[in-house]
Amino acid sequence: MKFLNFINNPRLKICWYFLKPYPHYIFGITILTFASSFFDGINVLILFSILNSAVGINADAGGIAKIITFILNFFPIKDKLISSCLLLIFSVIFKNGFGYLQSIVSSVAGFKVWQDIQEKVFVKCISADYQYFLDHKQGEIIYRVYSAPSSLGSILTYLPQALSEFAKLLAVGFILIGISPYASGAIILVGVLYYYLTKYIASNISYNMGKGRVVACEKQNVLLGETISGIRQIKVFSSENRWIKNFFAAMQDYFKLAKKDREFSLIPGYLLDTMTIVLLSLLLILAKVLYSADFAVILPILGTFAYAFQKIMPSLSQLGNLRIQIMGTLPIVEILYSLLNKNIKQIKDGPEEIKEFKKEIKFEDVSFSYPGRKGVLKGLKLSFEKGKMTAIVGHSGAGKSTIADLIIRLFDVNYGRILIDGIDIKDCKISSWLSKIGFVTQDTFIFNASLAENIAFGLNVDMNEIIQAAKDANVHDFVASLADGYETVVGDRGMKLSGGQRQRIAIARALVHKPEILILDEATSSLDNISEAIVQKAINNISRNRTVIVIAHRLSTVIDSDKIIVLEKGEVVEEGKHEELLSMKGFYWAIYNKERSSLSNQFVRKEVACEG
Repeated sequence: MKFLNFINNPRLKICWYFLKPYPHYIFGITILTFASSFFDGINVLILFSILNSAVGINADAGGIAKIITFILNFFPIKDKLISSCLLLIFSVIFKNGFGYLQSIVSSVAGFKVWQDIQEKVFVKCISADYQYFLDHKQGEIIYRVYSAPSSLGSILTYLPQALSEFAKLLAVGFILIGISPYASGAIILVGVLYYYLTKYIASNISYNMGKGRVVACEKQNVLLGETISGIRQIKVFSSENRWIKNFFAAMQDYFKLAKKDREFSLIPGYLLDTMTIVLLSLLLILAKVLYSADFAVILPILGTFAYAFQKIMPSLSQLGNLRIQIMGTLPIVEILYSLLNKNIKQIKDGPEEIKEFKKEIKFEDVSFSYPGRKGVLKGLKLSFEKGKMTAIVGHSGAGKSTIADLIIRLFDVNYGRILIDGIDIKDCKISSWLSKIGFVTQDTFIFNASLAENIAFGLNVDMNEIIQAAKDANVHDFVASLADGYETVVGDRGMKLSGGQRQRIAIARALVHKPEILILDEATSSLDNISEAIVQKAINNISRNRTVIVIAHRLSTVIDSDKIIVLEKGEVVEEGKHEELLSMKGFYWAIYNKERSSLSNQFVRKEVACEG
């Protein structure tokens, strides 16, 4: 029954889940482990033979000692002491050779599993739909992709070590039982007591401490990610002390748990050392009392047991430590197992290749809401014609950017459908459809690499195409003026660039693969007037002969659009050209006049400031 419970142990199943793809490593490690342990046991027998020969006494060790006598008969040297010493040398060489190979294979296996799992976790996360990233903190994702797999690699290195120590215990223990069953019984008693002690600490303390460390470590990662992302604002508001305090608090939580775990994990080792000395002393005293007249007769047995103790007790101690370490790391492994087996929602790919955008993007009664929120879009009916510039305007929260997110399939609609030239967007091959789109947002993503790499963004394009895209985006002259030109490294998130420069690099990136459709989502909203004018000029240049969808707060950027769609609370309330919408004196007219009034007030304030 206990064996069945052991086999059905969920933790064992989790470990097997990660091990089963590597049967060749498991087989190799097992064979090498038992080979090394076999020679460990043989070494004990050989030492017993050497001690027998050295003192000139043939101590009774039962039939097991005949194994060495049988082997020594094949040696050409008939001196038993010399031949036993030579045999010991060969045995130690084989034992250490197999042990070294086992360590190498275990290490390679650990790194292989680490690499494979890290790759699987990264693919799992990056393949998830956009909502997954909205629901999880950046630090949590980084921890699960980067740190957690390394812990799994460690635990899979611990397991072969544990197997090796256990096999050594079996081999040496079997030999000792053959030499002296009664003395071996005392060792077994110590081993059983030690087993239950480490079991209690591992299951009740280390495992719970491990779970706490995972939470604390994830919190550290979250705080570190937020600090790096928001370092500019942190410095502007002189908030360094607050973030330092928060990070130190998370560190303290982690190290308190680690310290407590370490304190408990040290107990078994010191206790075992004490028990070993006590047991060895008691055995010597007992031997002296029982064999006071013929004490020399049992010296080979005592010497052999002393050597065996030196082999067994470190193995027993190491087994206990490994068990505690494995249980402390197991919560991380459980997180990875849960993540890899969790049904994380993905946007399903369609079979239809979009070779060319021919006519229009059409929304038919489209409704959409984010999880846990009221409807963002409600029964939308609208279209974006090929070769036309269509603008979407409205107050914040009206659903403008959500329309763009649905077109590029970051999300799927809840109701209704989106048609691409009459084909449901869900039936379109995502990569095929996105290859037709250039996308620019107000939050430009610039990574710490050269300007050329930032424009190419992983696409297989040559330098001429990069330069042409930069010229079209009105950023080539700036890049050419830099000492390293297109090889200039721009820092994390493009910190070495101004807002306008980052935006024009983003436009060049959107253009480098020659898109048929260009989506500009608040592309100039975060820029000052001068930068906006430069970026707007670039946008006007690239909009010719393209289908352009502009999402904007500032109506000054959409006046020349072929069609303007006005959104209010997720519904289309007005639609038409600029002059047509003004003549209606409705939502658009109100927004337009409010914007003009705001600009006039800014101009008056500047005039007053200049006169003052």
